[in-house]
Amino acid sequence: MFGHGPPRFALAAALSALLVAACAPAPSTTGTIASPSGDGSLPGVISPATTPLPISIADAKYGLLTARTAPGARCQATLRVAVGIYGDAPPDSLPGQSAGADGFVTWTYSTPRVPSGTAGYTVRCQGDNASETKTGNFTIPTHPIVATSLTVRVTTDMPPSEQFNPDPSLVPLRDSSLAKIKATLATEWKSATRGLGSLVVDDRSAEITMFVVAARGTSVHRRNPADDSQDIVIYVSDQVLGMRTVENNVAVALHELGHIWCCYGPDANDTGHWTTKLASPGLYGVDKYGLMTDPVTCVSFGAVLSCPNRFSDREMVALGFTDFPPPAPDPCITQSLSLRTQVDSLDAQLASLGAQIRAIETQYPGGAPPAVYSNYVSLVSQYNMLVSRENGLVAQLNALPCDAS
Repeated sequence: MFGHGPPRFALAAALSALLVAACAPAPSTTGTIASPSGDGSLPGVISPATTPLPISIADAKYGLLTARTAPGARCQATLRVAVGIYGDAPPDSLPGQSAGADGFVTWTYSTPRVPSGTAGYTVRCQGDNASETKTGNFTIPTHPIVATSLTVRVTTDMPPSEQFNPDPSLVPLRDSSLAKIKATLATEWKSATRGLGSLVVDDRSAEITMFVVAARGTSVHRRNPADDSQDIVIYVSDQVLGMRTVENNVAVALHELGHIWCCYGPDANDTGHWTTKLASPGLYGVDKYGLMTDPVTCVSFGAVLSCPNRFSDREMVALGFTDFPPPAPDPCITQSLSLRTQVDSLDAQLASLGAQIRAIETQYPGGAPPAVYSNYVSLVSQYNMLVSRENGLVAQLNALPCDAS
């Protein structure tokens, strides 16, 4: 039968091989046995060469790093940037990512203002069978802060090098103040600088960081002269005046921003405030002296606490503006001035009518003739009507949340 068991010739061949092996001489103990080399290859055998992973840096500057390597290679990067005592810092490491079909991999990252100088990077890429690392440097240039183009990061992060006691009860005020500052700071800055200043709230490339903290303290602009690092800490509750409204904290933010440039010289003290109050043309009430006096004066209008939010002429100069228009009219001030003009006019009319009434009373102490008395009654009626009208205007004036003095 066929198909069951090995063919006979195959079995015979196997037996012959066993006999040959059994009769072969034993190997010599003094002979040389071939062994693998250090890289695992046998002598005389050529192993395929390992090709290094190609990698080059196409662009490296503050905020941007681009490398080129093998398509699909997995790359990661780290940064070495000297940071200041105050303010923010860029990331230490950049997220891993794979090179595209063209071999390029690009990182962009936040660029807060840091001291100028030389920074470094390290890029490491890993392919299927090889990896490569590249290091290098790039320059961070000097970056002055100007009032015409200001970028600000507003955050509830903990400020560096600042000791304070957080108060959980102030967290709602902190969060609402943060939202209000983010939403209105650009508009308020433009108004405060008479339309000449520009401000953008920017979390990635801020020139100054504003930390809003849920604590009681004195808000401050901090600067380290050694490295020119700066930041701002806004305490939502004042140690002396107590809790502020969100609108007050916006005014405080404007004030602290002003300290980037103001105030220095013989008219200022060592805290950066004017030592003498100097009224500025076109500004009224709490704004008449500007934003940077010491102490800053706020005024209550019923439940509304109004604080300065306009820079004076000398402050505009300190901020770097050499040519600027008069302050834009404030609608509340405009209305207040109009009401005051009407009240002053009525005062003059009342003074004239009062003088005529008193003259008749003096001339006729025992009673006036009918014709004179009729005129007297008419004058008194006019007087009372004007008094009533004036009282109404004064009530409107007193209800306004501004002071046109």
